[in-house]
Parts: sequence; C-alpha cells; structure tokens
Amino acid sequence: TGFSVFVVGVADVDYNELAKIASKPSERHVFIVDDFDAFEKIQDNLVTFVCETATSINYRVFVFIFLSGFKGFKMLESYNLTEKHFASVQGVSLESGSFPSYVAYRLHKNAFVSQPIREIHPEGLPQAYTIILLFRLLPESPNEPFAIWQITDRDYKPQVGVVLDPASKVLSFFNKDTRGEVQTVTFDNDEIKKIFYGSFHKV
Repeated sequence: TGFSVFVVGVADVDYNELAKIASKPSERHVFIVDDFDAFEKIQDNLVTFVCETATSINYRVFVFIFLSGFKGFKMLESYNLTEKHFASVQGVSLESGSFPSYVAYRLHKNAFVSQPIREIHPEGLPQAYTIILLFRLLPESPNEPFAIWQITDRDYKPQVGVVLDPASKVLSFFNKDTRGEVQTVTFDNDEIKKIFYGSFHKV
C-alpha cells in the first residue's frame, strides 16, 4: 500500500515547510492560496492530481490544510475512530466506506462520541477554520434535528456546531458571536437535500 500526501497552505505559510510534509514532486503536491475564497484557483489542478493518485492501485491519499501555520488534522483519530481503536468506543462498528478500499464507522443509537475540547483544540478554535465531514444518513437515522458535530461549554450548552434536520432536509451551522449571542446560517438548496437520500456526501 502506498501513501500520497497533498498539502494546502492558506495565507502566511512557509513553502519549504509544506514541501517537507508533502509527497514529491512538490509541484503536484503543494498548493498555496491567499485565503479560502481563493481555493477556486487551485480547485481543478488539486482535484485532478488527487483523483489520479486515488485511482492508483492500493494507494491512499491524505490532504492536509495549513492555516497560517496551523496544521490540519484528521478529526476521527481524535475520537479514537480508527481501525485499531474503534472497538473501544461504545456504539460504534466498522463497515465499508465510500470506496471499497475505505472504511466507515457506523454510529448506533447508543453511541455518544465526545472528547474534552482541551484534548483536541488546547488553544481553542482559530479565528478562521474549515470543517470537512464525509458521511451518510441511514434510513434508521433520527428524524428530529441533531448535531453531527458540535462543541459545548462545561454546562453542555452548545457553542458551535453543524446540525442536520432530516424532516426539513436542511443543514445549519451555528456559533456564538462576540456578544455571546447565537447566530445561525441555514442551507436548504437542492444539493443539501441530497444529503438525506442515504448515500455518502462530503460537506
């Protein structure tokens, strides 16, 4: 099995440091953009190179995003959702993923996957960040709104998160502004509605 690492740097990052992490040649594996709005400029090349690599036999692709020096990471590993450790997490089972060579973790009704925020973000969330979720909703998934990812305070009051509403087929992102008031943005277009049809989708 081979591995290929693509690295995307955002804003003020060190190209040489990124080149040390990425696979060779750097021209195909290292990308730098000024901000998240500029991702469109590299989208075609990045998608092409990743797909070419992913379709190679027994090859796995990892894409890391660096934001002004902050390293991206695979969130599942922070929750022990790996092939080696998933059995220690209650209510989680292993099954086939979006591709035959990938795995997925099914969260059953008794699953509650959580970690203290200091273990994952010891310095708190940065001012700008990106969350990428790859998942599918099964027929037995709850019909009432639920958070697929969220951060709570010590009293378990939600502070920021992504909420799915299967009944209304909408996705919402919420967080608290500088005054401590909750602000929410809701997405309900046709692409979002496809999330609720039972196949894998990336958000």
